[in-house]
Amino acid sequence: MRFAHSPLALAIFSVLCPIAYANDAENAAVQPEVKLNTIIVEAEKANEVGQTTYSKEDLEKTPNTQKTISEFLKVNPNIQFSNKNNNAASQAEINAADMSIHGALPYNNSFLLNGMSFNNDINPYSGTSSLNNISDLDGTSQAVTINTDLLCNLEVLDSNVSAKYGKFTGGVISATTCAPKTVVGEIHGSVNYDYTNSNWNRFNYIDTDEEAEFNDPTKANAQKNYTKQGFSLYTYGRLTEDFGLNFGLSQRTADIKAASQLKDGRPYNEEREVDNASLDMFYDPSEDLSFKLGLQHANDQKLRFVSNALSDGIHQSSDSNAINLNIDKKFNGVTLKQNLSYQEKQNDRVSSSNDQYSWLTSEDKNWGTSTTATEGVSGTILSKQKTLEYNTHAEFNPLQFLNTAHQFNIGAGFSHNEAQWQRPNDFTAYFVPSKFGTDCIKNDGTVADACDPSYIPSKGTSGQYSIKKTVHTSGQLDVQQDSWFAYAEDRVNWKNTLEAVIGLRYDYDSLSKNHNLAPRTAFHYMPFADQRLKLSTGWSRYYDRYLFNFDLQDGINSLKQNYTRTNINSDWISSANTSSINVKRSDLNLPYADEWLIGLSAELNNLRMQMKYVNRQYKDQYYLARPDATDLWTRIYTNNKEYNSEDITFTLGNIAPIEALNAKHRVNFAFNYTDTQRDYNDADEVELKEYSHVLYNGKITATNDIPASDYNVPITARLSWDFTPNRLEGLNISNFLVYKPRHNGLIKSSIPTKDQIQYNDLPIIYSYDDTDVPSVVRWDMRASYTHKFSKDYSGMFGLTMNNVTNRHNKYLDNDYYLKSEIGRQIVADVTFKF
Repeated sequence: MRFAHSPLALAIFSVLCPIAYANDAENAAVQPEVKLNTIIVEAEKANEVGQTTYSKEDLEKTPNTQKTISEFLKVNPNIQFSNKNNNAASQAEINAADMSIHGALPYNNSFLLNGMSFNNDINPYSGTSSLNNISDLDGTSQAVTINTDLLCNLEVLDSNVSAKYGKFTGGVISATTCAPKTVVGEIHGSVNYDYTNSNWNRFNYIDTDEEAEFNDPTKANAQKNYTKQGFSLYTYGRLTEDFGLNFGLSQRTADIKAASQLKDGRPYNEEREVDNASLDMFYDPSEDLSFKLGLQHANDQKLRFVSNALSDGIHQSSDSNAINLNIDKKFNGVTLKQNLSYQEKQNDRVSSSNDQYSWLTSEDKNWGTSTTATEGVSGTILSKQKTLEYNTHAEFNPLQFLNTAHQFNIGAGFSHNEAQWQRPNDFTAYFVPSKFGTDCIKNDGTVADACDPSYIPSKGTSGQYSIKKTVHTSGQLDVQQDSWFAYAEDRVNWKNTLEAVIGLRYDYDSLSKNHNLAPRTAFHYMPFADQRLKLSTGWSRYYDRYLFNFDLQDGINSLKQNYTRTNINSDWISSANTSSINVKRSDLNLPYADEWLIGLSAELNNLRMQMKYVNRQYKDQYYLARPDATDLWTRIYTNNKEYNSEDITFTLGNIAPIEALNAKHRVNFAFNYTDTQRDYNDADEVELKEYSHVLYNGKITATNDIPASDYNVPITARLSWDFTPNRLEGLNISNFLVYKPRHNGLIKSSIPTKDQIQYNDLPIIYSYDDTDVPSVVRWDMRASYTHKFSKDYSGMFGLTMNNVTNRHNKYLDNDYYLKSEIGRQIVADVTFKF
């Protein structure tokens, strides 16, 4: 596909031709009908400790059935994923998975798209457990899911991170779309479609109980009958010598068939949808000045059901809309980069019901079980975050001083954030009726609310009504935050043998009111004055981002009131909230992490190796605690958590393809050892622990002292290998193998009532005991074949297979129960390139 030829085509040729044929440039004859492709020269990236960059080719070849950044990064040895990510029962989900870097929790990472954050700063750890939650929205660390088909570059900064980056204590995941590098007047791109369904997947069961639960049609978390498919379009081109653009569009959907627990077994089919759209325009009026204007839209949608409640479902959506402008200007001795962006992120849960009733089964309320019938779900909640941000970075040309070269970088920025939580209508939850024998007509002739006059078999009477209700009133809560940052960094080089990076970052925000200074240092010794051998070390401090949920919770729980009445003719009277959860925010500091590392990297012929040790000390971490262990309902956010993590990582791979067995091979091996000492899985975890103490290997132990179950696999080995046969260059086969040896974990069990003991006047109902977690061996493979239809058009046919051998792997979930990982999965795709 191409636009009409421009006279600039001849100009391009006349410029490139002397370069390509420098020896006889004066005699070269320019032939107008000859067309040259644009020559792209890229510098080879240094083997930097703590920095990994993935190209467009890497993104396309690596097995990635979900097309998410999260699934692609399974190849990175410094990243761990939640244990539940490979849950065999939930493979219809298509949203991004949570990830941990060096033991940090997922919301401690910084996720960037073209320099703009797509972090969820309001409720990043709610997960899917909030379906029945009245006041909390479903959410993960990434506000939206980004499709990797629309990206051309992905960078992971896991350690030795420059002072340019802030608002993280884990790592930085930076995705970018790139300027088109094509012949002027041509448009290139690709169209992709992929498909799979549950019949193409396998589930291997631990026992008959797991099999029975999965096959139960009313279990919404057992996704046994689904179809997933995705579509993406990506185009790019240079319309003139100065102006280019790229445009991306994608949609992924999952249709999940399920049955309700209602008596008629009506279908409660669920839906998932992820949409991405991006438009980037590039204008380069001169070699010294360039502009980039970007528009991005991303949206995650879900239709979900509470299987035992009569409703039309819950509609959930999370979206991001952003516009950003980049201006790069080269002056004498310095390049100034400026970015101005505005972004709106919104997370909504919409329900047609503003009331929820729990009935005893009667002639009219007859859709539930033999004893109860529930009607209505958890109401509508809206949240929004608006961000206006400006930052500038100055990169100075190297300066010579004595025998050293100094590369100075400085920068500063400001952002204004507005976070909002809103319940547009009152939501009322009525308790199970405890009064009977009524026709529901009040003395004044009106019909009483929360009343059912029909016959109740279990009570042998007609008429029931509730005398207790909780009203969650409508309201809107707003939080504003202004934040500033500035940094300076000097990269000092002495004879290409010694290199020191010395940086300092300053951050301030109007909510925490902390003035935070974060030193960043790195030192490198290269005895041969090149990349053949490099010894590295460094010490850095990283400060985290502020989560707006802490301030919003102060007001959310005040929008709740309990009521009682004595009979249907009496008024509802407010009563004490004896069972309310009162969340209070103390004066919180920003959490921080201190890091030191030592590393060794080497390049020998065509091999590249790296080994490093990273030590992180996490301080002042967010946590929801109970001030009084005997009071289950009063909670307060604090900074009273600390933990540490140690990582040893080894990687080895070839730089250029290796010719062997008449094929080109790329091989990368990675080994990681992790030891994270953390006793919680997220800042809100106390909500999940019903009582203050448990038995831990037979001893009474506070729940907060139980080792974390997630993001803590001790040893993982990874092998990536892809090859292309020389005689069939259109064929490419990529393999990814992961091995996790057997390791120690904890398994949870309920203590029978007769065996329960009391502590602090509360029963101990759970026991945690050491157990062996079985080893995991998994082989994922992608095979693709590209066929050229003509010079400008080609088609690619691909097949991705996860867990090729269908091995029965197991894992411990967040709640310390052993469950099955995915069995064999197959995804087919087809791509048309032009």
